[in-house]
Amino acid sequence: MAMMEDQLVKFAAPVRPKTGSALGATMRGQISLLALIIATISTSYADDTGQGYGLGMRSCAAFASDYAANPTVAEATYFAWAEGFMSGLNFMAAVNKMPSRHIAGGNESMHSYQIYIRSFCDNHPLANYADAVAKLWNTLPAVLPDSN
Repeated sequence: MAMMEDQLVKFAAPVRPKTGSALGATMRGQISLLALIIATISTSYADDTGQGYGLGMRSCAAFASDYAANPTVAEATYFAWAEGFMSGLNFMAAVNKMPSRHIAGGNESMHSYQIYIRSFCDNHPLANYADAVAKLWNTLPAVLPDSN
């Protein structure tokens, strides 16, 4: 695992622009933060009870810190995890013939989901990011399972 993390960090190393432009500095900052987030996805973010793995096991305080450092990269990276987690919750609900949730697509809906998660994390810094996403998922409209 450590070898894979080292390879990811080397792959995502900051790119040096040919000029000292502000855009180049911004890109270096974004790439550096993304590399840091990727490098920190390790067993240290695995739930000891086997309940989860990845960015969602990080605290809301850690998300807030990453968000403060670079909102665009942190939001995109964490929310990609959230989308997969909610899709997984829907899949398991369907498998178990339980109601799933309607996850509306589109930028407007996704933006409102991101606001919900940030608000939850602001109010619960010791909770896991996954707790915020699960709470969001439970607020979405229920979709009853097929009777087949």
